[in-house]
Amino acid sequence: MTGPILKHSVMLLFLIPFCVQCRTTQTKRTGVEEEYKSLYIHQFKLTYLRKVLLAGFNQSKAIKAIINFDKSGFTEPLLTFDDVRLIDSLVAVGNAQMMSDSANSIGRVAEGAEGKHVFDLILKKFGHKWIDSIAELRYRGSGIQSMYNE
Repeated sequence: MTGPILKHSVMLLFLIPFCVQCRTTQTKRTGVEEEYKSLYIHQFKLTYLRKVLLAGFNQSKAIKAIINFDKSGFTEPLLTFDDVRLIDSLVAVGNAQMMSDSANSIGRVAEGAEGKHVFDLILKKFGHKWIDSIAELRYRGSGIQSMYNE
């Protein structure tokens, strides 16, 4: 009776490290996946923010200087050409909305409050997690997940 028990005990001792290694590999892969996802979403949001500022302030030299001075975010490009085109479309819609709101506010708001409200638009989009949800949808369809499976 001790023969089969000993045999199974020895087999179990050899399998435990293998199971632990599989678990560790899975944990590492999940961690890498979350890191790529976080980087992608951050880059998506940062690109959107920069483009909204440029469009909202009519490509002003001051905003360009601030954006060029800032070193936030970009290390290696993760966004696809389609992502950038989508961001450009979202920015164009937001800018058109700001221009319309600005034109419709003449005579309706306090003096000095007329014009584009760029920061209000940005706060609304980021505050309601609107841009996060779009970035997450884009991430799922981007194919970046295959980068951490290689």
